[in-house]
Parts: sequence; structure tokens; C-alpha cells
Amino acid sequence: MTEQVNKQDDFEKDREKNKYLIPNIARALRIMEHLARKVREAGIAELATELNYPNNSVFRIIRSLEFYGYVEEHNRKYRLTPRLLYLGYAGMRNNGITDNAIDIMQELRDDVNETVMIGKLLGNQVVIIEQLLSYQYIKFSTEIGAYVNIHASAPGKAILAFLPDNEKNKVLDQIVFTRYTNVTIPSKREMLEELSRVASKGFAIDNGEQIPEIHCVGAPIFDYRHYPVAAIWVSGPAFRFCPEVQERVGQKMKEYALRISYRFGFDPGLL
Repeated sequence: MTEQVNKQDDFEKDREKNKYLIPNIARALRIMEHLARKVREAGIAELATELNYPNNSVFRIIRSLEFYGYVEEHNRKYRLTPRLLYLGYAGMRNNGITDNAIDIMQELRDDVNETVMIGKLLGNQVVIIEQLLSYQYIKFSTEIGAYVNIHASAPGKAILAFLPDNEKNKVLDQIVFTRYTNVTIPSKREMLEELSRVASKGFAIDNGEQIPEIHCVGAPIFDYRHYPVAAIWVSGPAFRFCPEVQERVGQKMKEYALRISYRFGFDPGLL
């Protein structure tokens, strides 16, 4: 009897937070997450032990998931199938990048009170697909559909730093390192050094590298493949973006970008 009570502890803790939870649905989701993040495949007894669930409950759930094609069995071990991707694809088709980001962009704009933009990589440039203007009297604005150059912009560097190496090198080979200001990155070698710093920090900075006196801080948005599908960034006048402010805003950018990424199936635990 004690063992049975202990095996229900995890669910009861969740139940305290939400009284409407259905036990077997909650457990089925936990089992799928466990197979995705922790072990890739496991037997029924292993799952019961690891998740602190009754054996017979795990057995029924696994057999139900197998019947509907969400798990498959191999040598008495169970693993997830690609069927879940169909649900994810459907969700992403119904909600584009802007739809998934606009409410979070509004929160970010209200938080830092600078113009917030979101854009996607197109060739060796980033196209702006949405912007929310700052409430400040002096603010930066541009047109939807405008382009910014990868080597001279925060979003360009944020996306490029996290591309697969073969794609990154292909884009770098296409860039003409035009000097727009005296701080524009002038070469592929220096660009690679900058991208290494961006990858380490998780966000990118533009210190007036394309437009003098306009500074930007941006972070990448990832999908379920850990692929940088877009970037979100803030832009404003240099006098409001000292190094200390840039670092503080950069940390915020990572948090807001991560929230958007979650909506596209990104899971940092699935590396």
C-alpha cells in the first residue's frame, strides 16, 4: 500500500496545482516527454520506476500510444515515432512567425521602451517582417519589408551565429563586407570571431555598424530542429545604449526570444 501511495506522489503534486488534470492523460504526456528528453527508449518497468508510476498504468498508456502510432516497440523497448511532428507542423502552419511573436514583442517593447523588430534571413540579408515602435519621443523606425545586412546588424549576426556550419560558410562566402561606418566588420575572419562571441553570449550587438548612432541588440528564434528561423531585436539611439544597457537588454532578449522559440517546438533539453 505504501508503494502505491508513493507512486502517485508526482501526479498528486501536479493535481494540487490544477484540480482538472486527468491522471492518464497527464501521465501519457510525461511519458512522451521522458522518452524525448531523457532516454530515447525504455521498457515499461523502466518507465514506471523512473517516473514513479504504477506498472499497470504505464502498460495501458504505452499500449494506447502504440495503437495510435505515437510510440513503437523494439526488443521490448519503446521509442517515440515521428507522428507527433504532424501535430507540430499543423500548429506551425496555422500560426506564422509574426502571429506567434506579436504579443511577446509588445511585452518586450513595454519592458525596454525601445523599437522592437522581428525578421527572417533571406539570402545574405535580413528582411524586417514586423516592428513595434518605442513610446520614446526620439525613436528608431523603418519600413516593413526593409532589409538589413547580415555583417552589420544584430539580427544578422544572431541568426548567422547559430546556423549549421555548412550554411554559415555559404552565406559568409556571399557577403561583400562593405564598410558603412568605421565600426563595420570588415572581413570574414573578423566576422567569424564576432560570431563565436555571439554564440557564447546568446545575443548580438550592433554598435552603429550600418546606421551611425543607431544601436541594436538581438537574439535568435529557434524552431523544433534548433534551427534559427528568425531574430528579434531592439533598436534605439546610441545615447540610450551604453555597454551596460546593452548587456542588460541582451539578457532580456534571450528570454523573450526563448519564449517565442517554445511556440515553434524548441526544447533546449533536446540537443
